[in-house]
Formats: sequence, C-alpha cells, structure tokens
Amino acid sequence: MSGDTTTTAAAAPAKPKGRWGVRSVASLLIFIIAAVFTPIALVGHWGHRTVIDSQRYIDTVGPLINDPAVQESLASAVTDAVVAKADTQNQVEGLLNNLFPDSSLTGAIASPIASGINSLIGELVTKFIASDQFATVWIRLNEVAQRGLVAALEGGDSGPVQVKGPDVVLDISSAFTVIQQYLVESGITAAQNITIPESDRQIVLMSSPALEQVRFVYSFTSPILQWFPLVIAAMFALSIALARRRARTVVATGIVLVVTAFVLIFGLGIAQAEFENQLENTPFGPASSVFWDTLLAYLIAGIQAVLTLGLAVIVAGWFGGRTKSALYCRGQVVTGLTEIGQRLPAGLDAIGAFAKSYQQYIRWAIYVLVMLIIMFGDLLTVSSVLWCVILAAGLVTGLQVVVGAAESVRTETSDTPVEGLATTS
Repeated sequence: MSGDTTTTAAAAPAKPKGRWGVRSVASLLIFIIAAVFTPIALVGHWGHRTVIDSQRYIDTVGPLINDPAVQESLASAVTDAVVAKADTQNQVEGLLNNLFPDSSLTGAIASPIASGINSLIGELVTKFIASDQFATVWIRLNEVAQRGLVAALEGGDSGPVQVKGPDVVLDISSAFTVIQQYLVESGITAAQNITIPESDRQIVLMSSPALEQVRFVYSFTSPILQWFPLVIAAMFALSIALARRRARTVVATGIVLVVTAFVLIFGLGIAQAEFENQLENTPFGPASSVFWDTLLAYLIAGIQAVLTLGLAVIVAGWFGGRTKSALYCRGQVVTGLTEIGQRLPAGLDAIGAFAKSYQQYIRWAIYVLVMLIIMFGDLLTVSSVLWCVILAAGLVTGLQVVVGAAESVRTETSDTPVEGLATTS
C-alpha cells in the first residue's frame, strides 16, 4: 500500500511555480488601473477641496490681498485702466482753454497738471486696495469668482471667471466699479464718466489647449472627486489582497506613490513657468508666483505627503517580504515583542489567544483605520502622514505584544520546566 502511494505521488505532475491564476491577473489589472488614476485622484481631490469648496477657496485666496506684491499688481492694473480711460491730458487742456482762451500757457502746464492728477489717482487706488474696506470687497469678489469658476468648469460662460476655448479670462467690471465709486467719493469726479469697452473688460489669466480636456474630465469625475482618493486606496488594497506575493505588491504600491509625486512635482514646475511667462508682461507679473504658490499650497503639501507615504509603504512592504535582510529584521522584532508579551499578566492569555487567531484581520482593520484617518483628515501633509505611520506602527506593535501573551508558557500547565519549554518551541 505504501509503495502504491509512493508511485502515485511520484507520477503526479508537479504544480508549476509562478503560474498566473485568475486572482493574480485580477490583482495586476486592478493595480494598473489604480496606478494610472492616482495622479488624477490627487489633483482632483485638491481641486475639490480648494476650488470647488467655496469656504476652502476663500480661506486660500482671501489672505492674498494682504500680500504687497498682489496689492501692487492690482493697483497698477486698475490705475492704468483708469488713467487710460480718463484721458486726463485732454480733460486738463480743455479746462485750461475754457479758463484761458488762446493762452500759450495751456500747452506748457497741461502735461504737469495731468501727470499730477494721474499720480494722485495712483496714490488713491493704492491706498484703497491696501485698506480693510477693500479687503472686505476682495472677499466678496472672490466669492463671486469662485462660483463663476465652478460654472466655467461645468460649461457655463457667465461670471467673472470664464473658460473661452483655450483661455481662462477674468472680467474686471465688478472690481473696477467698486474702485471707480471710491475715486469719485475721493474727489476725482472725472472717474464717474469712465467706461470700459467690452473688449477691455476681460484679462486672459492663462492659456492652455488642455483646458477643454480639463472641462471634459471634470464633467465625468465631479460626482466622485471627494471620494476618488479613497476609491484608489481601496483598489490598491484589493490588489494587495488578491496578489500571491503581497509584500512585493505593497512595495510596488509605494513605488507608484513615489513616482506619482515626482511626476506631479515636475509637471507643476513646467506649469508654473508657463503661468508666470504668460503674466510676465502684465501688471499681474510681480504677483504671479505669489498667487501660484498660495493657490497650489494644498496640492504641493499633498504631493509631499504622498511622497512620504510612498516611502513608508515601501519600507513596510520590504519588512514583510522574503529577502534575507527582511526575514532577519522581522525575526528579531517579532522575537523581542513576543518575549515582552510572554511577560504580561496571565489574565491576558485569553485576549492574546483571540488576537493570535484573528491577527491578520486585525492588521487589515488597523491599515484601513489609518487610511481613513489620512483620507478624511483636514489637510494632507507630511506631518499628518508621519503621525498616521507612527500610529499604525504602534498599533501593529501592540498587537504583536498581545499575541505574544498567547504563546507564554504557564508552569502550572506543565510537569517540568523542560516540558514547558518544549511546548513553547
């Protein structure tokens, strides 16, 4: 009987190693899809939190008005528009001709007087823009602009911010009206007669052929932008759960996060250079870098956090892998934590036995909890990721200590210390 069994076992074909099954194929496909959509999820989440969320948008751009570069740019743009439309030179010449008909002095003193009036207009505009009164106006204007930007993304063409073909344009009519009223109240009565032609009311903020594609992507992704990163995280988790070599897939996930962070950093560098070049010869040129850094501060912080998270995931994947260095380090850590658990009071044996039986599920629960904290935290930053990594490491460490309690040997269950040692082994 034994010989037959041996013969049958020898005749059975050996199961090929490394064979791809349905689970492995599904894991790879899910991983690829998650990797492709990771950059879109990160940028989309930033857009939802910073642009679509009206309060976050105001909290982001509101303080811009306190920046001297922004104040100077706004004052310069408005002053140029007022001076160009007021035509103070001709108005002064007309007034002097009425007071001194056929006087040779008119031409000589008209230019200095006009220049003085223009300087006064500039001083008044600069003073008003730096005031608390205009700071309140700035908030109201940006509330309207934010709604206009959302409407533009949704396909609308009304509001102060509009998307027209490859251009993002800003309608300055509302801001000009407020400043025009202030100038009139300050004694520059000629400002009330100034009108801005339709062609001069809009300023091109930036131009990019990709804007229509952004609109197209937004129309499909807007319902899930808030949850997109969580969906991507769930896809990576599912890919890891289905993989034959989970540790390797964890390392690959970390690599995807790191590569995504570097790609976005490189892309933002190119986009910032293009944005600043387009505004270089406009009054908004000096404030372009300030505006860019402020509006994208949350996205940049998020990219840095993703880079940090990716490095932590790579380390975690390596630690759980099969390399000699990982096996040695893991063995040393597990042995040490188990010894600590064995010194715990005897009353924890039952808890330790439960933890040992379900430790895999408890670990997954810890990872899911930490990921939810990262996803639903107020801001995604390097510090928040580091704290979550420390939390996950602490909980997993505590779990291993409690599991060690289940492996402790109680002398009352053994006849001799040798027998107890054998049971432990």
